[in-house]
Amino acid sequence: MKFKIGSKVFYPSHGAGWIKAEKEIEFNGEIKKYFEFEFINAQLTISTPIENVENLSVRPVFNQKDIKEKVLTLKKKPVKDPKTTDFNKLMEIFKKLENQANIESAIETIQYCNHVKRQREKDGRLIPVTIENELGRAVGDIVGELAVSSGVKFVNAARSFEKLTGLETKIPLE
Repeated sequence: MKFKIGSKVFYPSHGAGWIKAEKEIEFNGEIKKYFEFEFINAQLTISTPIENVENLSVRPVFNQKDIKEKVLTLKKKPVKDPKTTDFNKLMEIFKKLENQANIESAIETIQYCNHVKRQREKDGRLIPVTIENELGRAVGDIVGELAVSSGVKFVNAARSFEKLTGLETKIPLE
């Protein structure tokens, strides 16, 4: 994929954003071209060598229509059993899903987290912070991608996500 300044992208582990600039940086006497990325859901810009972008699984954001169609799955099926009660195995599953860096893997993470939360609430047990963090990351990734794709503010994309899925985002909607 050929990216350029202004390209809307999804950068695994950072989320959705844009290529803000192209610049040259000298490091150890070698000059390389870098893209500077800006993200919608974080006050963060990072620079990455252009030659490494594909290896990092940076991809174009999905279009708004596709995202909305895919997240409707969560309205029909907000919960999915991860088929394990071993917390370490669940964390491995979450890591694999995060590395896939697509909408479907984020949806699956949300479904698994919702399952664990329901089971724990039913049993009167506390919900691990890790589950809340994974849920927040997955929701944030989808909402961020929806915002960038749609050209709307993060908070407006969060509202749209909530309407489509019936799920709370825990993103301040003010």
